[in-house]
Amino acid sequence: MLTPSTPSITHFVNDSFIIFCRTVQKDIDTKWRDPRGEARENTKGRVHIEKKTGLLALVFEHISLDDKGNWTCELNEETAKKSFELLVNQKISFDKTELVQSVREGRDALVNCFVKGQPTPEVSWLHNGEYINTVNSTKHKRLSDGLFIRNVSQTDAGEYTCRAMRITPTFSDSDQITILLRIQHRPQWFYNETLPVQYSYMGGSVNLSCDAMGEPPPSFTWLHNNKGIMGFNHRIFMADYGATLQLDIRNASQFGDYKCKVANPLGTLERVIKLRAGPKPIGPTRFQLKRLLIDGFELDLRTPRMFNVSDEMQVFGYRVAYISDSEFKFNAGNWSHAKQRDFSFHRGHRFIIPHLKANTTYFIRAASRNLAGLSDWSGVRIFATATAARLSLWHQLFCLLLLAPALIWH
Repeated sequence: MLTPSTPSITHFVNDSFIIFCRTVQKDIDTKWRDPRGEARENTKGRVHIEKKTGLLALVFEHISLDDKGNWTCELNEETAKKSFELLVNQKISFDKTELVQSVREGRDALVNCFVKGQPTPEVSWLHNGEYINTVNSTKHKRLSDGLFIRNVSQTDAGEYTCRAMRITPTFSDSDQITILLRIQHRPQWFYNETLPVQYSYMGGSVNLSCDAMGEPPPSFTWLHNNKGIMGFNHRIFMADYGATLQLDIRNASQFGDYKCKVANPLGTLERVIKLRAGPKPIGPTRFQLKRLLIDGFELDLRTPRMFNVSDEMQVFGYRVAYISDSEFKFNAGNWSHAKQRDFSFHRGHRFIIPHLKANTTYFIRAASRNLAGLSDWSGVRIFATATAARLSLWHQLFCLLLLAPALIWH
């Protein structure tokens, strides 16, 4: 008799397993035969036998796919024998599937997914979380080693989930892997509308941006009047899909034409930004609290019209910097840690700083904005957000001020 005594036993690859063959007479010799009919007599190894009185153990230290089939314990070829079937399943794996794959735009693609498993699992695909129907599709076709995509475009880029699943009478399991597909293409501008002319003034600063996408990510090069940019009055901030040239204007020679060149192995782009001298804006001449809020302030900001300046170079808004008193002290009075909020007149003339902490003191300063940049910062104002009780008193005083002329006239 065999222990365990079931006619078939299921295991996964790399599982360990022992089965015993027991005889009634303890001194009778027995042997194990593998599915190929070969006797197993080795006492060491991945699959070996271990003898004990009345027992002959068949030991699988690590089961492999080759072990599947009928194993037989017998006395001799003409007498008693007992067999069991070893069913071997292989866990789902994705072998050496690459997690990032790429293909050139306009070509056919194969998103490789090497699925292993025994029994063979059923594979389905998702693109950015949406199921891909490959039945009777002219765009997608499911292959044994991946997903075929015809004539790829940039809309085909993204995450592809290769999902493997199987259901058998004895078990069910599933697994999946996500593959990032990149579509190689020549550089393209992020924004088609870019100001061809920008302004700054002596002593000011300006940021010239060049943002383009491409795959592989493109390189960015800045030129000034078709020459390399020299000196210490500039910095270039690089990103995967952009490069910003920051200029501190210290002399008139820094004005001129700035060319941004974008390139990857599939193509190049160029764009010229003309940097011209403009007037420095006048700072705010009125900067006071207009309305108190529990979690913010409404500010009253005014700047007079600039003389001998074109309409397009007039002040068009403000930048307000603010920081709580505790943060200001913690950072030793460093305004680089302050938050900022930009206002433009075309959005209305209400200048509200929201989402502040209640009952908290803030240091605030403001600067005017025009096409050439920022004015000098105003002096620092100190305002405190309200509690509910304080806000109620503020509203009562405000209403009283509105009613005062009518009461005096009456």
